[in-house]
Amino acid sequence: MKINQKSKLLSIAAIAAFGAMAFGAVQAQSTSSSIIGKAPTDGTVTVHGETGITRHGTPNGKGRYNLSSLPPGTYLVSLEKDGKTLASLPGVPLFAGKAFEVDFACDGDQCTAAPGH
Repeated sequence: MKINQKSKLLSIAAIAAFGAMAFGAVQAQSTSSSIIGKAPTDGTVTVHGETGITRHGTPNGKGRYNLSSLPPGTYLVSLEKDGKTLASLPGVPLFAGKAFEVDFACDGDQCTAAPGH
């Protein structure tokens, strides 16, 4: 085999290997998302998706919560305590690989929900 042919074969092999690595990287992209934020530590955060999915989470000791592995879609995010909804934010959009922040703040029994920063 001539040197020129060997160079061409090596080039083709290198391009094929690079293409396989690039394809693998594309396949590794996330197809789910998270709703994160701040909430009172004595509450429960619940998300209801337009497709019927429901998830619950509790804030950690610092008041942070993370509801992960949610499929893209539109969600209603609520803060609940003792079986009562204290505040909610409808129409929260989730896109693959992106987190959306919803923060809850309470002053006594009055709570509000707002998109985070």
